[in-house]
Amino acid sequence: MAKFAFKLDPVLRQRQMIEDQKQRELAQLMRKRMIFHNQLRSIQTELTDSKGQLADGLIGEVDMTRVAQFARFSGQSQVRAQTIVRELAGLESRIVEAQKQLVEAMRQRKALDLLRDKQYKAWKRTQQRREASRLDDLATQAYTRQVVMEVKT
Repeated sequence: MAKFAFKLDPVLRQRQMIEDQKQRELAQLMRKRMIFHNQLRSIQTELTDSKGQLADGLIGEVDMTRVAQFARFSGQSQVRAQTIVRELAGLESRIVEAQKQLVEAMRQRKALDLLRDKQYKAWKRTQQRREASRLDDLATQAYTRQVVMEVKT
């Protein structure tokens, strides 16, 4: 029996590769976002721990060196956090754009998938009609032979 061949299969494979690439790009961006969120949580935890240690140091005699160290650490942590937040804001817009590109790549691939399915169904119907016609011809030939044999006898 004949085998179905989709003429646009190379294009479909290329679109699948593009879609896969867009998925990888989006995954990389989302991983970066997760790393930034983890860094922000880490900074917040460090600040909370340092505040607790500073509060313990404020009981009784106050160590001004310790207070100054906390102030410097707090300022540096705030600058790091602000930098991460700015990078995160830029990253969010890149994630939105990557999601749009992925949706478009999926739409283009699915359009070819639908065309392939439609052509496959049409090919299948044609094959079934040909098979039915072949069987009809065989049945007609068998009947003709049978009639000829009856006439001879």
